[in-house]
Amino acid sequence: MRRIVGLAVLALAALAQIAHAQTGNSPFCLQTSAGAKCVYMTMGDCERARGNSSAAQCMTQADARGATGLGEPPGTRPSLPTAQEP
Repeated sequence: MRRIVGLAVLALAALAQIAHAQTGNSPFCLQTSAGAKCVYMTMGDCERARGNSSAAQCMTQADARGATGLGEPPGTRPSLPTAQEP
C-alpha cells in the first residue's frame, strides 16, 4: 500500500513539473532550463527579456510546445488506377 501511495505522489509531482514547465499562451516564449515561458507578444519583447543570457532562447509557441506543423497523416492512401479490360 505504501508503494502505491509513493508512486502516486511521484506521479503527481511529475505532472506538476510538466504543467509548470510551460506557462502562458502568448505567441512567443522564452525557453530556459526551467521550461518555456510563453508570455511575450513579440519576438522583440522576448529578446529584451532574455538579455545577454546564452542559456535562454526565444522561440514561437508552436516550437516551444513541440508542434511540427506536419499535421495528421491522411486517413487512406491513394491507390493506383487499375487496368481496364477492353
